[in-house]
Amino acid sequence: MSTPEDWVREVSEFLQVSTRITESWLTQTLDTTLKAADAIADEIEQRVGPTLEDWATDLHKAIEPLETQLDAEAERMAAEITEVMTPIVTPLVASLEVWFEALSTPINNTVDPWVNEHPACIGCRHYYGQAHGGHLLICAMHPYGPEDEKCSDWESVWPPQP
Repeated sequence: MSTPEDWVREVSEFLQVSTRITESWLTQTLDTTLKAADAIADEIEQRVGPTLEDWATDLHKAIEPLETQLDAEAERMAAEITEVMTPIVTPLVASLEVWFEALSTPINNTVDPWVNEHPACIGCRHYYGQAHGGHLLICAMHPYGPEDEKCSDWESVWPPQP
């Protein structure tokens, strides 16, 4: 007669054998399924691949005139936008250049005389400091710069402080 320990041992052995058999079956089934799936994928690629390539080529040929027409339309629209925007943007750019020049004049009239070795002209509203014919024109009152350390015509380029 079997004892409870024998019964537990037999059930345990049965479960272990069942687990090994199930694992073996699952491994073989999975391997077989993967091989079959790879074979099917290869077969589909061989049979459908050229058809898809032909379809893609035909689609590209069919779309090419539309693409050419869209490119031409985009170029036409860009030309129209440029034609419309140029009269608007050109004065704005010119105004921006004038504004930037006015904004930078205090800085230029402070730095340039210092760089050109005319300390009496630093920060002067009248400083010009441009070369013409190889000669540097400092300002209209003193074309070659003031002869004294201080200029009698000097006016600040910076706005007065409130």
